Amino acid sequence: MSECSTCGSEMKKGFIQSGTRLAWVPKPAKFSVEPSLNKESVLLSNQNRFSINIVDAFLCEGCKRVLIDFSDKGV
Repeated sequence: MSECSTCGSEMKKGFIQSGTRLAWVPKPAKFSVEPSLNKESVLLSNQNRFSINIVDAFLCEGCKRVLIDFSDKGV
């Protein structure tokens, strides 16, 4: 397990799961279920629209934060 860099609590390893691509975007899409991707976007999961996307994540219940590891873009 990891220690939270914000509050020092133990973080639980788990996953974030979605039926669509996972991406960090500078602005949310207004009328789309999928993220609006542009050159500033960062894909956090494989770019497969037709399967469940999963990325490793660590949960801190102390400060209610989630740290996502997208180094391999999913399991």
